[in-house]
Order: sequence, then C-alpha cells, then structure tokens
Amino acid sequence: MATDLAAVAKRLPPELRVRERADADIERVVEFQNRWATPSQWMSPAAARAMQNASPEPLRLVLLVEDTGGKVQAVGSTSNGGLFASPDGSWRVGVRTAPEWRRRGVARALLEQLAHHARTNKAMRLVAAVRGDEPEGARFAEAMGYRAFHERIDSYIDVPSFDAAGFDDPDATAERAGVRLATYAELLREHASDVEAFQRELLPAIWDMARDVPSPTPMPEQPPPFEQAKRMFFEGPGIDPPSTIIALRNGHTVGMSVTMVKENGTAYTNFTGVARVERGKGIALAMKLRALRDLSTRGVKLFGTTNDEQNAAMRGINRRLGYVPDAPTTMYEKRFS
Repeated sequence: MATDLAAVAKRLPPELRVRERADADIERVVEFQNRWATPSQWMSPAAARAMQNASPEPLRLVLLVEDTGGKVQAVGSTSNGGLFASPDGSWRVGVRTAPEWRRRGVARALLEQLAHHARTNKAMRLVAAVRGDEPEGARFAEAMGYRAFHERIDSYIDVPSFDAAGFDDPDATAERAGVRLATYAELLREHASDVEAFQRELLPAIWDMARDVPSPTPMPEQPPPFEQAKRMFFEGPGIDPPSTIIALRNGHTVGMSVTMVKENGTAYTNFTGVARVERGKGIALAMKLRALRDLSTRGVKLFGTTNDEQNAAMRGINRRLGYVPDAPTTMYEKRFS
C-alpha cells in the first residue's frame, strides 16, 4: 500500500509540506539530526551515506517535512532493519521535529503514517528510543500508546585525561589468559595473502558474541551473507582498524572490540564481546585499554559507548575505566494485535 502523503499533509500546519526522502536528501537529513545529536550519535554525512549504501533496507520509509523555503523541519523514519530484521517482527521508528514546530501535530501525523507503513508490512511491534534529557519525548510516546520496556546508557571517557597507570598492562593481562591482543590493522597485514578467509572466519565468531549482548530486539540467528557483511562490518567507516582490538587464542578470534573514529573528535565503541568460555579473564577490559592506548595518540577527545542496562559486566568495566554516563535512553514499544 502506497504511503498516503496527502493524509499527512492535511494535518500539517499550512507552512509545511511532506514528501518521502530521496537519495539526494541523505546528507540534509543527517545534518538536521546532528543538530540534536549527542557526541556519539553525531555522524558525518559521508559516513551516513556509506553505511546506508552498505546496508540497504528495502522496506525503510523516511518522511521529510520542509518549510516553504525548503528547510528541513521534521524527519520521521521506520524500518525492519533489512538484513538485521528481528525474528520477532520488531520495527524501529523515530521522529524528530524542530522545536519551533512542536505541539502542532507534526510528530503525531508522521508517527501515525510510519506506524501504518510498518503494520502494512507485517510489523508485530514498533520500538522507539527516547533520550533521558528529552522528557517531552517520553510524554509524547506515552500519549501515543507506547510503553517503556528497556533502558540503554550512553557514557563517555575523556581520552586526554585518562591515566592507564592504575591498570595492569593489557598485553600482560591477555598473556596471563593465554590469548594475544592485536589490532585489526595488524591482522589485515598478517593475512594480506588471504584477507577474505580471515574475515570469513571472523564473522560468525563476532555474530555469536553479539547475540549474547542484551538488546531491546533479538538479532537474527545467522549473520548476513558474507559479501554484504564485508561491506557493512569490514570496509566502511564503522570500523577503525588501528583502534579495533581482537583477542585470539591459537589464532582464532575469542574477543573483539570494534571502534569507530568520527570527524567530530569522538571515537565510539560499536561492539565489545568475548566468547562465553573466555569471560571473566579480563579480556574485555584489556581490549578497551588497548583501544584507549591508540586513541590517546591521535587527538581523540571523547570515547563513547552504549550499553544495555542489563549488561552489568560491561557497565562495570566502563565504570572502572572512568566512563561518565548520560541519562539513560528509554526504549518504548507499541505492539500490534
């Protein structure tokens, strides 16, 4: 069923118009979202385009609201995640409206059309994130029939002031555990004769670890096809080879901490995981310390991460390192009968 833009337009203030986002709009949408982004949420337009090209989502719907001068005043989006589609039928949804247009029906008109699109495409529930410093978003979600069910916590460490003297040397910790720490950059050089074979072995190991991380929606059992995963995980801006750390036992991956370095002076941990049989040996902490060692030499100001509230082990590691948490982000859901 086609998106009913006329129904949305009738509910907007007369100074605004709505349309579906075109490919040429990606950079403008990112720049609009960056106006309210936290340091770890901030994304360069070029990186956003690269990541979207690597992970197409055929069912994604993005609605753009502009004023008479063509300036973006609101954006709404929904998607099932494409290759990351949750097996429980969850879709993500998000709406952002410029402050001067709030409380005028814009967000409600967008959200209802996005929900209709998702439901038409067999969504079983919608999941939305509301930051802790935006209480009006929580009130809006509740008024629209969403209920809180999960919390995620962004936190940051000030890289220039971080002092590693209070911690054991990460390589010594790894050696005691019987593993080796190496950067992704090092391992690419070591496997230069057959990088693909190395990446093909790495992918399922990472996927198994990732599926153990608490999440508001379950991950698919299997990773994407390799060629797609290669573009998504190993080639784009989502991985910084010098500060992405891998733990290996007898040459096989048993842990990984993936770092992204952004143009705003912030680095971000996209993922940290350790194989079940290797947990409790200090490997995750050691990988984070190795990443910090690299980032401290490169002028990075902040090192951010996001953890689910239930992930007590990783949150404990970050507290030891000195990460300072933001107010929790609350996940809201609305189920369809």
